[in-house]
Amino acid sequence: MKKMAMKISLVKSVLLIMITFYFAVSIKPQSVNEAITNLSSDAAHKYISPVASALGSNMSSGWFSGLPQKDLIGFHATLRFIGVGSIFVEKERNFSTVGQFRLTSEQADEILNASGFDPVNTPNYENIRNEILSRDWNLLIQGPTITGSRDEHVQIVFPATQVQGENINEYTVTLEDVKGYLDGFPMLPTAALQLDLGGVAGTGISIRYLPEVEFNSMGKMKIFGGGIAHNLSYWFPESFPVDIGLAFYFQDFRLGDVLRNFTAQSGVYVSKRIGGPVALVPYAGVTVESSTTNIKYNYSFDTPAGTQEGNISLDIDGANDVGFVFGSNLIFPLLSFNFDFKIAHTMTGSVGVGFGF
Repeated sequence: MKKMAMKISLVKSVLLIMITFYFAVSIKPQSVNEAITNLSSDAAHKYISPVASALGSNMSSGWFSGLPQKDLIGFHATLRFIGVGSIFVEKERNFSTVGQFRLTSEQADEILNASGFDPVNTPNYENIRNEILSRDWNLLIQGPTITGSRDEHVQIVFPATQVQGENINEYTVTLEDVKGYLDGFPMLPTAALQLDLGGVAGTGISIRYLPEVEFNSMGKMKIFGGGIAHNLSYWFPESFPVDIGLAFYFQDFRLGDVLRNFTAQSGVYVSKRIGGPVALVPYAGVTVESSTTNIKYNYSFDTPAGTQEGNISLDIDGANDVGFVFGSNLIFPLLSFNFDFKIAHTMTGSVGVGFGF
C-alpha cells in the first residue's frame, strides 16, 4: 500500500508540474484574471472564446485508442499518460463585437478631454462625466483575443453623441491591461492520466481522475471523467472484417471557483487489430461533442457614487460539434503508443503512452 501511495503521489506530481508549467509560462492565469476584470460580459465572451473552445476540444480528445476485445472474457488494464494539443484558429486571434460596456472615471475623463472639455473651463463638467458613468453604453469593442498578439490591446470606440447638451466627439479608448497573452503559441497543450479497463462482453471503461491539488492562488484544481466503449462486433463475431463500436466519454475540470469546463462526447468507431502480442491497431471515428466553460469574475466599473463591482458568471460553449478522428495504436507486451488527430472546427492531436496488459 505504501508503494502504491508513492506511485499515485508521483503521478499527481508529474501532472501538476506539467499543467503548472504550461499555465505559468504561457497563459499566466492571474494576469488573465486581472485583465478580464476590465471587460464586460459581452467583451469577455469574445476575448476568452478561442481558449474555451480549445480547452473543450482537449478535454474530449485522447480517450479512444481502439475498441475492446470482442471476447466474452478478455480482461485488460492499461494506465495511459496522454498529451493533447488543440491548434488555435488564426482568424480567432482578433475579435470585433458591439456590446454593453461601463466606463471608468479615467476613461470618461479621457473621452471628455479629447473633445476639449476639462474640469477648470467647463462649468458642468462633473454633470457630464457623471451622466457618462451612470449609463450602460452600447459600444464597438475590438482587438486581440487571449490568443492574439501581446503587442495589441483591446480598444473600445465611444461614438459621437450629446451629453447634457454638449457634443462629444468619437474617441477610441485603449485598455492597456487587456492584450493578447498567447502570441506565438500555435496550440493549447494539456495532459491527462487515464485508466482503461475492459474485456467483458466487448465492453470497456475509462477513468480520468486527479484529486484536489492547490494551484497557486486560483484555488484547488480537480479533474474527473469517465467513459464506456462497446464493441458491437461481439454480437456478430464473423460478420465484419473490422470491429465496429460505440463510445461515450465525459470530463469535468475545475479550477477553484474561477473556472469549470464540462465536456461530453459520443462516437461511432472502427478499429482493426493486426498482429499478435506485438500489434498495430489503426482506428477511426465520427464523434459528436459539446463543451461548456464557465468563468466567474468581478467586473469593476465606476459610477457617480464610486467604484462598483459586478459578479459575472460567463458560460462559453465550445465551437466543436462534429469531428472525424484518425489514429493508430502500437501495442507491445506491457507497453503501447498511440496517436490520433481530430478534424473539426478546432483541430486537435493527441499522443499516449500506456503501461499494462
